[in-house]
Amino acid sequence: MNIKSLLLGSAAALAVVSGAQAADAVVAAEPEPMEYVKVCDAYGTGYFYIPGTETCLKVGGRVRVDMQAADSYTAGSAHGWRNRSRAELYMDSASDTEYGALKTNFVARWDFDGTYNDGAHTNPVLIAANISIAGLLAGQADSQYSSFIGYAGDIINDDVISYGGFEINQLTYTYDSGAGLKIMGSLEDDRKTFDGEDGPRSTNLGASIYKNGRDYLPNLVGGVSYDAGGFGFIVVGGYDDSEKEGAVKARVNATFGSVTAFVMGAWSSSGNDRNAFAPGDTYNAWGDWAAWAGIGAKFSDTLAGNLQVAGTDNDTLAVAANLKWYPVSGLLVMPEVTYTSWDKTHFDRTNAAGATTRVNTGDKDQWNGMLRLERTF
Repeated sequence: MNIKSLLLGSAAALAVVSGAQAADAVVAAEPEPMEYVKVCDAYGTGYFYIPGTETCLKVGGRVRVDMQAADSYTAGSAHGWRNRSRAELYMDSASDTEYGALKTNFVARWDFDGTYNDGAHTNPVLIAANISIAGLLAGQADSQYSSFIGYAGDIINDDVISYGGFEINQLTYTYDSGAGLKIMGSLEDDRKTFDGEDGPRSTNLGASIYKNGRDYLPNLVGGVSYDAGGFGFIVVGGYDDSEKEGAVKARVNATFGSVTAFVMGAWSSSGNDRNAFAPGDTYNAWGDWAAWAGIGAKFSDTLAGNLQVAGTDNDTLAVAANLKWYPVSGLLVMPEVTYTSWDKTHFDRTNAAGATTRVNTGDKDQWNGMLRLERTF
């Protein structure tokens, strides 16, 4: 057999074998199409497209543990360490429309203070639930009297002398010029207002007793702000419909490199009576005025510190200082020290016949040291 015949025979044999294998080959099924989550960066970090929609969603939250020696808001409260654990869940959505971004904001909170173990005291609390579009916000959010002006300093116990309300239903419109100027007007639920017929009242713990509004008129809030980068000025006012009283606050912010500072002052039309926009402190109304001032400094990429001082016409003084340390990304370790003094503290005592008398206990003060651990995600 010559070489040519051998090559032809081998080729024929290979063709037969290949044909047999082709007949018996297993054909793999085409993979099912998969839709991966896509990043949505139009509204900030953390948003992603909900698969099959044009809506962007952001999910986050935080877990917090507080350990403190006393209560900065209450005199004579240094009775040993007090602990509290908190969990919060955030969900924000955003989508583009012909009127601008349509957004929702949702925040739920669970607190546990270690006193109870039956589970009944860790029920969720709705902190925010609102819809916003084209400058209009409707639903539950912090009162614009507090949030529009920027709250107070970057400390834990910033409202020992309270500067306004927080979670409340509202209908708010904010005009943003895009060049630093904002103008805000808000209609807010007046469910948290003081009893105007009997004057402000207190429980034995000094907590204010509130009542529902008796008519269909809401509280009114308005404000103007201007931000020029390193300098900002804000004015906000509120009118409590149930009390027929109100208050005005003004704030100046300034930034000098790694240092920030603010000064905020308020005037109350109700003087020694409280209203929704002049809440006072645990024991007393502001009087005619209240003031807050603070400074913050960033020492490095992982360490910062803050100091705040607040006072009222009725001689309440609140001082607080803290350090904010981020040992790793997302983890905050914050020790804070506070001192509060009250010119007069009081509580209401009710006898067997139902008569209530106010007991004044004179000047009091309270030191408090606390440590916060917080993981944000």
